[in-house]
Amino acid sequence: MIMNKAKWNALPKDIQTIWEKLNQEWIEKTGKAWIDIEDSGKNFFVKLGGKLIPLTKEEEEKWIKAVKPVLDAYLKDTKARGVPGEEAMSFYKDYLKKHQ
Repeated sequence: MIMNKAKWNALPKDIQTIWEKLNQEWIEKTGKAWIDIEDSGKNFFVKLGGKLIPLTKEEEEKWIKAVKPVLDAYLKDTKARGVPGEEAMSFYKDYLKKHQ
């Protein structure tokens, strides 16, 4: 879950501990739900006659170039706030490589 830092800091430590425990339990459940929803949507699309067409290398490079300013801004913002954005970005890129 996401919460305003001041609100988080205002919570008693025992409540923070409960939230942290619940968040850990829901990481896998939420990720699985996203995957299930995506798979369901793809299957529905294909069932209706849709065709999934992978990007060519050239098109992929265009998307990478187009998205780069957004990702750079994300990294700059997370670094300024002391949040591990580079770690999250690395995880994201590794995940995509493994699941393409």
